[in-house]
Formats: sequence, structure tokens, C-alpha cells
Amino acid sequence: MPHAFSLPRISTNVRFAASHLLFPELAGAWAERLFLTPPRARNAAASALDLIDARSSFLEHKGRHIAMWTWGARSKEAPAVLLAHGWGGNAAQMRAFVFPLLSAGFRVIAYDQPAHGVSEGRLTGLPDFADVLAEVAWHHGGVQAVIGHSLGGTAAALAHALNKTDVRNIVLVSPPSDLVGYSRRFARWHWIPEPVRDSMQAAIEERYGLRWSELELPRLAARLNARALVIHDRGDRVVPWKQGEQFAHHWRGAQLISTQGLGHRRILADEAVTQAAADFIS
Repeated sequence: MPHAFSLPRISTNVRFAASHLLFPELAGAWAERLFLTPPRARNAAASALDLIDARSSFLEHKGRHIAMWTWGARSKEAPAVLLAHGWGGNAAQMRAFVFPLLSAGFRVIAYDQPAHGVSEGRLTGLPDFADVLAEVAWHHGGVQAVIGHSLGGTAAALAHALNKTDVRNIVLVSPPSDLVGYSRRFARWHWIPEPVRDSMQAAIEERYGLRWSELELPRLAARLNARALVIHDRGDRVVPWKQGEQFAHHWRGAQLISTQGLGHRRILADEAVTQAAADFIS
């Protein structure tokens, strides 16, 4: 007997398989919304309670309220580190980085990405992640470094490459480096035919005014001049280790730390990983 969660996916897959023949534009629009809709955690409010020792606030960005938390000095003159979680995550996942950074003398800022956690929104994507990261950094001031997990790390690199931030150090934990490759895996999972995936990509490019070819790592590499540390687990089943290795290869002077047995999410709670990030930034 199939798992219960497979039934809605089968329904969606059959819909794509049929609709792309009859209504190709509609199928592309469905695929775009599906691709830009993150999974919403049922315990978003409970996860926010894990940050109860922080000062909470909200920032409005393009009509959506973005939830933020801060630790450490209140002065904007004090150096700060920004924590950016990944797709389907929340700020509480980055909690283990807070103490090592406070101990090193930094203010620490975490936030829920748009359409994640307790932040508002329904649709979001990598350009949104990069824009919100830059806005949060500007709002708090004094941000010298970013630690980003998964798509949050890629967003930190994109914001830096597009001159949206002027941070000196970026730590990328398990970062994806191949957006088109991810979209093709996504399409296979949902039985989305390649013509519909192409239509989906075109719709997303039009929505954000940014071609995916402009986001390819080799094209961004020349503009990546901050110090970078990439940390990636060799057994990561969500974002393969090879993608983190590609980031380190193309980013001039970047360091690569490879872990074993931590996967894609447990890596965020590993004491050696959090301390390595704090040491690198310090």
C-alpha cells in the first residue's frame, strides 16, 4: 500500500501529464506556483519559541512582514553576523551558531525567509531570498558576515555578487550551485514534461526580471570577492557534496570543509561546524 503522502503527488503528476497536452500555458503557471511554494512547517510558532531569549522584531519588505531576532549589543556600531536559513527551514534551525558568535564578540541576527516560519508570504524564490537578506542587513547595520544554509547560502553569494551587500566573510553550509539541475530534478519528481519545465522557468524569469543563466556559478564567480568558507557533508542527500565543492572551486580563495555523517540538516547542530564558522569569521 503506498504511503499516504504519495496520493496528492500522484494527483498532481497526472494533472501535469494531461494538462501540458491540452493547456500548456496553464500547466506552466501551475508548475511555477508549485516551484515557488515552500513547504510550510506546522510548528512555525513553536519553533519561534526556541528564540525566546532574542529580541524579536519585524521588517516590511515588498508588503510582507519579515520576522527577525537579534542577540548581543544593541548598538549598530557593533559588528554583526547574519544567519540565513534555507528552503523549507526557519530561523530556529540556525540557533547553534548564536553562542559561538556571541562569544567572539558579534551581534547576531536571524530571520525567517519570506513565506517561511512566521514571516508573511505564499510564494518566494532565490531572488527574494537575496533581496530580503540585503534588506535585513541594511536595516540592522554593521553586518560583516553571513552564515547561510542551503539556499540561504546561495542567496548570500548572489546578494554579494550583485553588490546588494558589502560583507567581508560568507560561510556557505550545504549550498546548491545548480538551479537548472535542481529544477530538472523537481520536474522529474512531479512528472513535469520538459516543455512545461521550460515554460515554468520562463515564467519565473519574467516574474523576477532575472535570467537563470545569469545565476550560473561560473558567471557569478568573477564578482565573488569576499572571503568564503564552504562546509558540506559528503553524504548530503538533499544537496550533493559536489555542489558545495563547485562553490569552493569557482570562488577564488574559498576554503572547503567536508564533514561525514551529518547530512543536510544535522550539520547545523554540530559543534565543530558552528565553531569553525565562528573562527573563520573572527
